[in-house]
Amino acid sequence: MSMIQGYSDTLTKVGVKYIQDPANFLASKIFPSCPVITLSGTFPTYDKEYWMKNEAQIRTPGTISEGGQHARGFDSYKCENVAYHEDVPDEYSSNDPVVLNSVRAATRRVTQKIAIYDEVDFCANFFVTGKWGTAESTPDPLWSAADSFPLEDVDAAKRIIKIATSYMPNKMVMAEAVYDIVKRHPQIKDQIKYTSSANVTPELLARLFEIESLVIMGAVYDSARFGATAVQQYVAADNVLLLHTTNSPSLEEPSAGYNFTWNGFGTNGYGARKLYLEEPMATRVEVHSYHQFKQVAADLGYMLLQPIA
Repeated sequence: MSMIQGYSDTLTKVGVKYIQDPANFLASKIFPSCPVITLSGTFPTYDKEYWMKNEAQIRTPGTISEGGQHARGFDSYKCENVAYHEDVPDEYSSNDPVVLNSVRAATRRVTQKIAIYDEVDFCANFFVTGKWGTAESTPDPLWSAADSFPLEDVDAAKRIIKIATSYMPNKMVMAEAVYDIVKRHPQIKDQIKYTSSANVTPELLARLFEIESLVIMGAVYDSARFGATAVQQYVAADNVLLLHTTNSPSLEEPSAGYNFTWNGFGTNGYGARKLYLEEPMATRVEVHSYHQFKQVAADLGYMLLQPIA
């Protein structure tokens, strides 16, 4: 049996890494970012009922006009610190060949840990049943059936949001498994057969659904504890979420949610640092994230639950 000669000769040529494409992690792209200067605080809210009522009246000369109170309340946010670190022993960082660069590799791994946390956090709080009031349904027939009607189902959901709020949804969040079904659906193919020979893409689907942007949730993770039998799965359940969000924070236009980010650390509350530990003689790579995904207006979201078999 031949012996492997040379530490660097082996590890610089072959490495097994499971770094996901950063494009898989999209939770931070769904709610608009709202930078804040304090870790916690309040923001104004406005009573939808006050805005939507037909209360103006014809005023008789010499009388007081019809009027009401300034209907404003407050809600709160709290940017909690999510962090993770990895300690790289001196024996690695001092002896690794340049191309291996264990500190750089550690930085990528801890960064992915934060991205996975955010994806799980968003999906657990906003991409499951019961999170958007009673505004949810399961299509019948399911979209995996050839005789189903995804375009009409989405139109119906959009109208529910419009009637409830006066705003049309402008964003759709779709699980990757649902996207794989929809992009090959006979109804979708029929819509474009005379206008395009190109493959169906998220951009094309967004135009067909008359939505400004379509976000495909495709991140995966192992939901088991480290050392236990792996449970590999998608982070997002097989759902579709319709939302109305602002492009940037607004005091006048409502938004289904915001991503509150503290500007007291890094960029938008996110950053990494490196420090040396005398004991146990290691370089610590540590990533911190200060933010909160916050639902602001539940009636600006509609869930289509498990639309595929």
